[in-house]
Order: sequence, then structure tokens, then C-alpha cells
Amino acid sequence: MDCWHREIDKSGTEDDVVRNTREFLSLWSPRELAPLTLGWREVMVESADDIQRVKKWIFEDLDRTPDTAHLSELGDYFWHAASRIREIRRSA
Repeated sequence: MDCWHREIDKSGTEDDVVRNTREFLSLWSPRELAPLTLGWREVMVESADDIQRVKKWIFEDLDRTPDTAHLSELGDYFWHAASRIREIRRSA
């Protein structure tokens, strides 16, 4: 897990963050993501806006239950990715 966060820290561009986030997300199975998809929406990352959108789903829209506890790791990652994008934008 730490290696994925280090990759976010090393990302120099928004595209790097998006690419790393997409790769991290690919490690998650559809079954693990099911509480997030609600059976109708796709968890996909193609842009920085997608990172923000999925982060919102995790932190604002997701019902916290024992069945969704495993998504806290995903939430931490998306929070970190969104924070890194803000840092990159501020330094530009």
C-alpha cells in the first residue's frame, strides 16, 4: 500500500496522478467496488475530475457499514490523489 502512496507523492503532473490512480483502481475487483457502483455507475478514472468524483462517492455518498469498511483503503488513496492534484495545480 505504501508504494502506491509513494507513487502519488512522486507524481509530477496531473496525468501522472491519473495514471497511477487508474492502475491502483485496476487492483480492485468489481465485487469489492460494488458498494460504490450501486449497480449502475462505473468507477472509472480518466481525468483529475474523475478522481474528485470518486472521492466524493466514497466520502459523501457511501453508507458506512461493515460491508463497506474495506473501501477505507480506497478512500485514503483517492483523498491522497486529490490532494496531490491540488498541490500540482498550486505550483503551476
